[in-house]
Amino acid sequence: MTKSFLRHLAPALLVVMWSSGFVGATFAAPVAPATTTLLWRYVVAAPLMVVVVLALRRRYGPRYLRREAVLGALGQAGYLYGVFRAVEEGLPAGTAALLASLQPALVAVVMSGFGRRGGRRQAAGLAVGFAGVALAVGPDALTGSGAGAAGALWAVLGMLSLSAAAVLGDLWPPPAAEKHGVLDSLAVQSVIALGFFAVVAVSSGQAAPPADPTFWLAIAWLVGLAFLGGYGMYLYVQRTRGPVAVSTWLYLTPAVSAAWAWAMFGQELPLLTVVGFVVSLAGVLVVRPAPERGTPAKDSRRSGAAVTPGPPRGCGRPAHSRGRAPARVPPSAN
Repeated sequence: MTKSFLRHLAPALLVVMWSSGFVGATFAAPVAPATTTLLWRYVVAAPLMVVVVLALRRRYGPRYLRREAVLGALGQAGYLYGVFRAVEEGLPAGTAALLASLQPALVAVVMSGFGRRGGRRQAAGLAVGFAGVALAVGPDALTGSGAGAAGALWAVLGMLSLSAAAVLGDLWPPPAAEKHGVLDSLAVQSVIALGFFAVVAVSSGQAAPPADPTFWLAIAWLVGLAFLGGYGMYLYVQRTRGPVAVSTWLYLTPAVSAAWAWAMFGQELPLLTVVGFVVSLAGVLVVRPAPERGTPAKDSRRSGAAVTPGPPRGCGRPAHSRGRAPARVPPSAN
C-alpha cells in the first residue's frame, strides 16, 4: 500500500475503526464493568506493543517519553475513562455522543488562538458537521431519561481531555533528533494508559476479569480494531492532516456506530441517523484540508497523539452502563 493511497484512505479507516469500539463495549457490558474492560484491554495491548518496539530496537529519549506520556494520559486514559464513566452514571449514549462531538469545534477555536485560522469555510463546515451529529443521535439524546449532571460532567471531561491531547500534540512537537512514528506513540501511550487503569481498577476492586468467554472476545475486538486500528489511524491522520481535520472526521462516528449496531446486533437504524450521517459528511468535506497536488498537508510536520479518542474511544466508541445495551450509540469507544 503506497503512502499516497494510505493517506487518502486513512480518514475512512479512522471513522470505521474508531466507531468499532461501540461493538466491543456492547460485547463486554453485560459481563464486566467498564473499568475492568478498560484495564484488560491495556493488559493485552501494552505488553504487545512493548514486545514489538523492543524487537525493533527502538530507543526513546526522556523528552520524547515525557511528551508521549502526557498525550497518552489525556488522549487515551482521560478520554476513555470520562466517556465510560458518563454512561455508567446513567447518561444516555446519544447524549454522550453529542457532548463528545463538541470536540472538533473546541479544537478549532483553541487552534485559532494560536494563529491556525480556518476562516468562514472551516466555521461553516464545523457547524454543518455538528448539525449532522444532532440529527444522527436524534431528539432522545437530549430528552432521554436517566441523564444526570454527574454523567454529563464525565462526558465533558472526557471530551476536554481528548481535545487537549489533539491541541497539545500539534503545539508540542517531538524532539527533532528523534524520528519516531505512530507505532512508537502507541507503545508509550498504551503503557501510560495501563498504569492509569490498573490504579483505578485495583483501588475500586474491579481488576479481576470475569470467566465469561464473551469478555475475552470483546477484549480481542477492542485491542485489534479499536486500539491498533482506531488510535493508530487517529495518530496517522493527525500527523498528515492536522488536529482540526482529524477531530472533524470524528463527527461521522455516531452515525457509523449506529450502522455497526444495526449490522452486528440488529438494532434499529433510523432514517434520521442516515440523514445525519450525510449532513455530517458534508461538513467534513467542507473542513478537510486541500493541499496542493504533490505536497503534504500543512500540518504534516507535526506529530499528534490520541485522542486519542475516542473514539469510541474508539475504543473504539465507548462505554455502556453495566448489564444493558445503550439506547443510542456513543461517538466512539476507542
